[in-house]
Amino acid sequence: MRSIVLSLSLALAVLPGAAAQQQKKSEPAPAAKAAEKTPAQEESARPAPPPKEPPAEKPEAGGGGPRSKELKWDMTEQAPAVTHHTLKVHGKTLNYTATAGRLPIKDPTGKIEAEMFYVAYTLDGAEASRRPLTFAFNGGPGSASIWLHMGALGPRKVVLEPEGWMPASPYHLMDNPDTPLDQTDLVLVDAIGTGFSRPADLETGKKFWGLRGDAEAFGEFIRLYITRNERWSSPLYLLGESYGTTRSAAVAGYLIDRGIAFNGIILLSTVLDFETLATTQRNDEAYILTLPSFTMIAAYHKKLAPELMQDLARTRAEVEKWAATDYTAALAKGDALTPEERQAVIAQLARFTGLKPELIDQANLRIDVRTFTHNLLGDEKLRVGRLDGRYTGPDPQGFLRRSSTIPPGPRPGRPSPRSSMTTCAAS
Repeated sequence: MRSIVLSLSLALAVLPGAAAQQQKKSEPAPAAKAAEKTPAQEESARPAPPPKEPPAEKPEAGGGGPRSKELKWDMTEQAPAVTHHTLKVHGKTLNYTATAGRLPIKDPTGKIEAEMFYVAYTLDGAEASRRPLTFAFNGGPGSASIWLHMGALGPRKVVLEPEGWMPASPYHLMDNPDTPLDQTDLVLVDAIGTGFSRPADLETGKKFWGLRGDAEAFGEFIRLYITRNERWSSPLYLLGESYGTTRSAAVAGYLIDRGIAFNGIILLSTVLDFETLATTQRNDEAYILTLPSFTMIAAYHKKLAPELMQDLARTRAEVEKWAATDYTAALAKGDALTPEERQAVIAQLARFTGLKPELIDQANLRIDVRTFTHNLLGDEKLRVGRLDGRYTGPDPQGFLRRSSTIPPGPRPGRPSPRSSMTTCAAS
């Protein structure tokens, strides 16, 4: 892949005393000056004090500094890199083509404002008009799509330890037996400003770093890709992860108005309504909706009572019904709960989550993700994975840290930390 050319402008600083020193050398001797001028004239003729050094420019928010505005990237279009490979999936041999390149995103005058990087995998010998085509991306917002690419969807993936840990070097790739390439062609796309996707300059980049600009950029990328590769007649799909699910909804709406409809949209770690996962003092909905997931995670780690472990489908139906009825009513009732009603809710929450009643009482009946993942296996000093509850590991902050054990409630009018989200990946 060609390197990205950065055009940096350099400024020369002038020493504050240099001008004054030069002026001093060109002046006549003091005696001659006294003979030629009156005291008043002498006073007015004295050299001005050296100029004060201008105050240092403060770095801009985000650490870019004032010079970051001058960063520019080469927007010259270049041909993509194309290679050919073979893969065995489910007993079938697949011959496929990998294409890595950039597509230009232009303004109405035709000026290139950004280039979006992609890696496409297409099956050789397939009839393009009938072959499904899936555009996939991670979320963030602000994440490249390397995670879906090299961890889930691509024909090759990174080799990890069985429990998901990074192995010791040297690092390796392996054939991905779970790639959907046997069913659909894949195009993995990086959002502008991530991976190898770049705006023409940082000022232009601001146009794409919002909900509408981001969706329009992906929409224009898809339109241009299916045009240049003659895939208008292919069945089209979107696959978005985390914020990519929000983006998928926006992109689908943007493109349907331009004659491009999708045959299906796959949403991984869905977040279409942020109130469903952002726990705040004014929003109890997230506590209600995440409770069934807590129950299934507790079951995986054998933290539920035996009667709940016998039929997990029935258990899930039970907790979903209770969360939508009795638990919802209890949270709405708040301090009006009688002591007996409060204890009954605490007991049910402890039964469905595997957490201690004392912790639930201290959390005021509201268990967010951080509290649950830290305390479910607290007796083993292990934390449960925030994005995948099957994973466990030691607490990187130290298990006794108070903010990890029972996080303080969110400040009024402000959302709780991102770690309280259940499905929105920080990818």
